[in-house]
Amino acid sequence: MYQLLAIFLFLLLTAGSTPVTSDNARQLDTTRPLPVEPEPQPVVISWVGDIHLGQSVGEMGLLKGMDYVLADVSDSLLSDSLTVGNLECSASTIGRAEKGKEYTFQAPPGLLPGLRENGIELVSLANNHALDFGKPAMLEMLDHLRSAGLLYAGAGPDIRTASAPVYVTIAGQTVAILCFSRVVPAGWQAGRTSPGIAGCLAPRLLLERIAEARDSADIVAVYVHWGKEKMSAPEDYVRLLAYRCVEAGADLVVGSHPHVLRGFEFYQGRLIAYSLGNFVFTNRDGRASMILRTAFLGDSLVSASVVPCRINMLRPELETNEAGRQDIFRHLTAISVNAVVDSSGTIRLRD
Repeated sequence: MYQLLAIFLFLLLTAGSTPVTSDNARQLDTTRPLPVEPEPQPVVISWVGDIHLGQSVGEMGLLKGMDYVLADVSDSLLSDSLTVGNLECSASTIGRAEKGKEYTFQAPPGLLPGLRENGIELVSLANNHALDFGKPAMLEMLDHLRSAGLLYAGAGPDIRTASAPVYVTIAGQTVAILCFSRVVPAGWQAGRTSPGIAGCLAPRLLLERIAEARDSADIVAVYVHWGKEKMSAPEDYVRLLAYRCVEAGADLVVGSHPHVLRGFEFYQGRLIAYSLGNFVFTNRDGRASMILRTAFLGDSLVSASVVPCRINMLRPELETNEAGRQDIFRHLTAISVNAVVDSSGTIRLRD
């Protein structure tokens, strides 16, 4: 009887268990690697300076097309996640030139799709030329930009719209780009119910907008029109405004307006590019220009580099001559505050 009870207990304890045979061993194989989550990809954003599509550039664009104007740089601009530039003209068909203004630029709206097709996806309108032909012309330009598939910031039918950031989602990361101008002709500042540009003669609104964007974006970048023309050194007030932008939450600050290159500065671990100079402009003589290429993971700038260019016969061209490339890198290093542009074009903190 005790033998039968022992057998019964053995069968009860082993019921439902399965011997590990060679087939079962294959099912339980732990040598096969588990699926690996893909590494997060950096968001690559390129930045260029002033884009003027009027006068001789506009004539060339109408005659030969924007593919011709941007032929030498389009591959570089199309290879990133996003390219941002400053549209330094009124792309419109109506209005009259602002009286008493020394330079007024109006451009054929038909050239705008060529920017998008060649890799420039977002433009700043916060500058001293967006209203060269009046507020109705500026509002018409907004329609042309939308029709061309171009994003824009820095101008609008009221100050709420003009000062709002553009949000772009790239590789699962949200990028906020704000565009403001420190150069504001009289009457050009957008109001509560009136069209115009987003000015920052007083920085309160800009800093508030940066803080708001910081709450909802992974990357916050600011493009500011500032400084004195043709001067390569940033003014004290420009540097102070850049610092305050970083303190408010900006991960990157980029400048335009001087029409020449300015250097770089790192502040609290964030990069400031004081001026990218001209990019598409009426220059013919090989003026130095550049594409600033930045890569982010989250709000961390993992790399920043200079793609050196020159403007020859109205067209931006990559600088391929090695001596010419090194000249631009050395010049940028010499005029930078605490940054170095090394022989490969990488921007880093000076040792």
